[in-house]
Amino acid sequence: MGLTMSQQQSHSVLPRASQEENSRQCFLNQLGKHIINEITPGNISTYKKSVLPEIQKTKGRGPKDRHEIRRAMLKQPYYQMTSSFQRTVQEMMWNSVDDTIQRQLPELIRVAKTIRKHAKLGALHLEPNFKIPDYIAENDHHCMPGGYSGELVEDDITAGALYDKGAYIYTQGLFGPLMDGIGKATALMIARSFPGFLPKKILQIGCTAGGSAGGLKLAFPKSEIDAIDVGASVLRYAHARAESLKIAINFHQMNGENLTFSNNSFDLVNCGATLHEMSRNAVYNVFKEAYRVLSPDGIFLISELPPYHGVDPWTQFIRDWDTHNNNEPFWAAMHEMDLSEVAISAGFKKSNYWEGYGPGIAEANSLTSAIEVQNKKFMGSTRGGGKAWYAHMRK
Repeated sequence: MGLTMSQQQSHSVLPRASQEENSRQCFLNQLGKHIINEITPGNISTYKKSVLPEIQKTKGRGPKDRHEIRRAMLKQPYYQMTSSFQRTVQEMMWNSVDDTIQRQLPELIRVAKTIRKHAKLGALHLEPNFKIPDYIAENDHHCMPGGYSGELVEDDITAGALYDKGAYIYTQGLFGPLMDGIGKATALMIARSFPGFLPKKILQIGCTAGGSAGGLKLAFPKSEIDAIDVGASVLRYAHARAESLKIAINFHQMNGENLTFSNNSFDLVNCGATLHEMSRNAVYNVFKEAYRVLSPDGIFLISELPPYHGVDPWTQFIRDWDTHNNNEPFWAAMHEMDLSEVAISAGFKKSNYWEGYGPGIAEANSLTSAIEVQNKKFMGSTRGGGKAWYAHMRK
């Protein structure tokens, strides 16, 4: 097991790891890769040799749903061990990055403030009395300490830094050196589905540290991009990051359920890997708001993990790992929703709705950089490997 990993592209606010910190992070990257690619797939054998025969023997049938499989697998030592491995190494990864950030936090904040003061490309709009929605404020998604909305000190940028550097390790580099793989894949999907479509104004809902918005700007350099999120810490970081990389993006602290933009404002609204961290009501509200701010013939495009309908119980079970083990309480409910119904309720025509598979994140990055495209991750989200699932609809 080599203790190296592909290098994330540096910028002014990316935390710099010391030699010791880098060694620790490289080790955790490789350990995590070994666990999710080589150890957790052993659960297939446990299921086929022990769990499935027992269900068939006692019930006289196969498993009726993923919940029945989960109840049985929870009793299996191998599943207990591998779930613990996967969760523990993830917590260790976040902690290793947080150590790097906290060691230099005052300097990172100073740099971000200086960049903000002299910003020439994009803008940062924060709301002093902004109300963080409960589904974000009360949960540290994918076990990231503090989640997207944590504020440790004045002018904090910890959440953005932790996501940018930590998620690079978390995804094994598959999002690309600039963490812009979701944006690149989205642009590639648009090019394949809507040839010649060149949006003048783009809105991204759920931008976190700004990597995917940067990917959209790379694909559509003449477009004006507004990117929103609810956490001030991620937005301060995202803006400083974008300015450092000379990417013009306007960042806003805003809830996707209640956009302050005017009707018919955008040609493209994008929401990538964000809906599963909301709530059922929030998803409906986001669709309604997307419809409202879209211009006539505008496109709303989302990317998510694929829905559970039409998938066998075993596959549902392994995809559902994040619901119970990764601080993703809405994960299962989101993937049980029929988004076509949500779209119709928001005002979109059924004939203008499409869902299915398209270019994956690592695939999109491989067009411009030497990134591993294959990812054999077994339990939970793919973290960038393989095909991505999309839904798009035209107003």
